[in-house]
Amino acid sequence: MAEGDTGAPKSGGAAQSDAFSKREAASEDYYVRQKEMEKLQNLKLKIEEHKKHLEELDKHVTDTMAQGKK
Repeated sequence: MAEGDTGAPKSGGAAQSDAFSKREAASEDYYVRQKEMEKLQNLKLKIEEHKKHLEELDKHVTDTMAQGKK
């Protein structure tokens, strides 16, 4: 296998390569977690907005039904 091929051993020595790989993997994991947290926060906001909208619709239906009984 030539250097750079998929599955080829990394150049630069095993210890140096491992430390860099671990740091790079940790950095990527952190980035992914941050993006997932942002998505979750956005979803929570949308859920709250939808809950508020549903409450408004429920109130409107209840008020309309109450007016119809009069």
